[in-house]
Amino acid sequence: MDRKTELLLRVYVVFFLFVLAAVIIIGQVIKISVVEGEKWRNQGGKNIKWVELAGERGNIYDCRGNLLSTTIPHFDVFVDLMTPTDKLFDNHIDLLSRDLSQHFGQTSSEWKNKLIRKRDQGKRNANSGAKFFPLFKGISKDKLDLLLTFPIFNQGRYKGGLRYERINSREKPYKELCSRTIGLDRENASKVGLERTYDMLLKGDVEKKLVRRFPGDVWLPLYEPEQINRKLGAEIVTTLDMRIQDIAHQELLHTLTEGKAAGGTAIVMDVKTGAVRSIVNLGLNKNGTYSENWNYGIASASEPGSTFKLMSALVMLEDGKVDLDSEFNLNGGRKKFYNRVMRDSEMHGIGIATFQEIFERSSNVGMGLAAYKNYGKKSDWVKFYEGLERLGITHKTGIEIFGEPEPFIKNPKLIDSERDRWSGLSVPWMAHGYELKMTPLQILNVYNTIANDGVMMKPYLTQEIIKDGKSVSKIKPQILNKQMVSPSTVLKAKKLLKGVAERGTARKLKIDNVSFAGKTGTTVVNYWKGNETKEYNASFAGYFPEENPEYSVIVVVYNPKGEYYGAQVAGKVFSKIVERLSGMSNQLVSEDSSEDIALGSHAGYNKDYDQILDYIGMDYEKRTSSKWIKINDNQDALVMEKKKISKKKVPDLKGMGLRDATYVIESLGMVAEVEGIGQVYKQSVIAGSLIKDQKIRIYLN
Repeated sequence: MDRKTELLLRVYVVFFLFVLAAVIIIGQVIKISVVEGEKWRNQGGKNIKWVELAGERGNIYDCRGNLLSTTIPHFDVFVDLMTPTDKLFDNHIDLLSRDLSQHFGQTSSEWKNKLIRKRDQGKRNANSGAKFFPLFKGISKDKLDLLLTFPIFNQGRYKGGLRYERINSREKPYKELCSRTIGLDRENASKVGLERTYDMLLKGDVEKKLVRRFPGDVWLPLYEPEQINRKLGAEIVTTLDMRIQDIAHQELLHTLTEGKAAGGTAIVMDVKTGAVRSIVNLGLNKNGTYSENWNYGIASASEPGSTFKLMSALVMLEDGKVDLDSEFNLNGGRKKFYNRVMRDSEMHGIGIATFQEIFERSSNVGMGLAAYKNYGKKSDWVKFYEGLERLGITHKTGIEIFGEPEPFIKNPKLIDSERDRWSGLSVPWMAHGYELKMTPLQILNVYNTIANDGVMMKPYLTQEIIKDGKSVSKIKPQILNKQMVSPSTVLKAKKLLKGVAERGTARKLKIDNVSFAGKTGTTVVNYWKGNETKEYNASFAGYFPEENPEYSVIVVVYNPKGEYYGAQVAGKVFSKIVERLSGMSNQLVSEDSSEDIALGSHAGYNKDYDQILDYIGMDYEKRTSSKWIKINDNQDALVMEKKKISKKKVPDLKGMGLRDATYVIESLGMVAEVEGIGQVYKQSVIAGSLIKDQKIRIYLN
């Protein structure tokens, strides 16, 4: 065989071997990816996988910049006790145990014995749990930062073995105040309130992280949480004012507790804009306490009773069927319509009364009779319904919270509908607030419209949306109806409501130096049940000051025990709210105000103030890059200066908001007790005294 042939043979052999190897490799790839693909993918998914990681959820604020809902990071900490070398572990275990004891409790010997025992188990058995020993659950960022400075742990995850998983929790600095309206952000249950309405905006962009499974079904990220880019969601600025919310909450809670009521709601709305400044929703728990367990103000429709008499009066006045001096026979307080008797709250013995007097004393008989005489014929039923329809009360208000039901106003045009079926009793009973259902907010919106000279505004809870520090949407007041009824009817309605306050059922609710107008309501809930013990809802809707209305208010108390009349129960809450709001020295700054915001002397987290001051465009001088700062006003500009926080001494918390104050207190290992809302003006433990794990009470105003 010549040399050329020999070389070609070798080339062919090598080529054949490469082809054979390639075929084998391709065959294995096809086998693994196609034939056995599902098996291996399932196997791989058991130990490593991608999981979605929501962006940092944005904050929710009230109209004055107070934080209503925010995300607080906590950390679950694990340690891989098999990572440190024997030399590193043996040389530093005593120091590590000492530091753990000083800052996290237990004795040094307990920590040392526990860690050594777990490490020895890991050496004997790889599945002992030494690679994912749970050190702490739910600790703060400050505590985690402290851990990372401890011996062994300060060598990093690949030498020291410390691992952690970031867990975000949604916190409400004002706790129960307006809790249901702000809402809940729950992973395994439906969201509610504003957290639900703006969920897509608040949660930010979804990222992905790679996690690995450790023995015991523990999943930990392959990268440190800080290495993952968590994009901040939008921030929501609401129309709520926590000063007003606090007042309404306190007054309603006091009355509910005193009367052992089943629940209640109180809503305060800005007359000119429709901005909801406060909405309190309190329900009775099994243990006898009250909490915001349901949004009664927006989501609960019920028969309104006498507060609906305003709507009936508006229809009759607008149609020209009655005037304020029109007369009707009250028949002493009792009138039979077909086979059912209608009664006033008492047998007063009054015969002839004007429409004004009927409204002021909230006569069921008088209002029912007035409506029946004008719309009682079957051919006229539709006219009464159309009058209500023109008021705009047959539709939702459109407020941005989910759960608002359509008002139930029976429609005689729908003759085949069981739900809308009318009878000869419908007109007189609807006229004083029965055989129909509305929510408290829907009722309040009519009273607010009268206070606003007939201009119906859309109630709203959100005034601005901010993304990446920039305003992306400013929500302006929206008019639903430029003229709900004629100006003359508005004036007559105002006279009726003023008469209730001055001479009628609300005359005893007089408030010094403040005028108001409104209507009481007392609804018999189970009136169809014959001789059973009756249940009542007490309500009051109105506005103040009467001559130049600023706020409209509705209060509904569900099933109070003892006193149950609207004036005695709900009216008392209304008058207290009016009294306290009228006494507030600083009134709400409107959306159109260009007044400067005076910060005065404040203290808090440096970056927060940077963002706020930049956003509002206020000049300031920054003299420090310290984490905690204090702000002083030197007339020309605000000055940021360092605020020293010692790890061994009680800090001076004056000027801090609730979130910053509690964060500082808890990071120093102290327990905070809080009284009031606003900013810290006093503390129970003197600033500068040594920390001895004591409790500290902070007072906010």
